[in-house]
Amino acid sequence: MNMPFALLVLTTLALTLPASADDMPMKGPDILTTLTGARVEGSNWSQSFDAGGATIYAGADGKQSTGRWDVRGDEYCSQWPPSDVWACYAMATNTSADGTTIIWISAGGSRESARLVAKGQ
Repeated sequence: MNMPFALLVLTTLALTLPASADDMPMKGPDILTTLTGARVEGSNWSQSFDAGGATIYAGADGKQSTGRWDVRGDEYCSQWPPSDVWACYAMATNTSADGTTIIWISAGGSRESARLVAKGQ
């Protein structure tokens, strides 16, 4: 696979959803604290983020892709080999009784969300 599915989801297949009044924009330090050592689960995928900058995306088919992640300013950025291009996203979070949702927001306004799984699980 030339481009990980996660990148496709976040750039070309992301759903454009209305922003919720409960969405809280995340700043760089919030993104770093929230994602370091964490795992998120989307509708048919999951992704983990280690402290060293590696990120592993696992699709519903069980295939995994390893990329890099970073926080630049107030944006989450990722790079998926073999590409050397970094894609960056604004982020927001929404916490409810059901847990915490993490939301990636592209420059064009497309949104992709995932449930934050407690660190270490």
